[in-house]
Amino acid sequence: MIQDIIFSEVNGCYVEIEHGTELRSVRFIKTAEKLMESKTHKITFELDEYFNGKRYDFSCSYDVPGLSAFARKVLNETRKVKYGSTITYSELAKRIGTRAVQAVGSALAKNPIPIIIPCHRVVAKNGIGGYSAGIDFKIQLLEFEQKTLMGDNL
Repeated sequence: MIQDIIFSEVNGCYVEIEHGTELRSVRFIKTAEKLMESKTHKITFELDEYFNGKRYDFSCSYDVPGLSAFARKVLNETRKVKYGSTITYSELAKRIGTRAVQAVGSALAKNPIPIIIPCHRVVAKNGIGGYSAGIDFKIQLLEFEQKTLMGDNL
């Protein structure tokens, strides 16, 4: 069984959708407290807080199987990049003790949990660099974080 949670702007409540091979149920939940009772992952609420400008760090633990030790090292260091700031691919490479800047970029491209591991905060020396969700979204995330820190995003 797979469970998805979305927030409905139309009626101001959460919508819980359960599905496996076919749709199983759709429920409307008026408060976040009731969602917590339904064993929704804490990360759902943390992401909601992030997108509402109320969260700068994520407290969830994570496991990203199938990645090389090098990729794990890159992603672990990336998680340390502070909200609203950026570093370059070469700075990130230096932090983990390598000169393999392109390999760092390749590891970031494999990030299965962007935003939680904020690879959007890693940029090229002379530009924005790439992003799995597209460069436009990367720019939007960076601008959102800057505006949030300045207090004028909402």
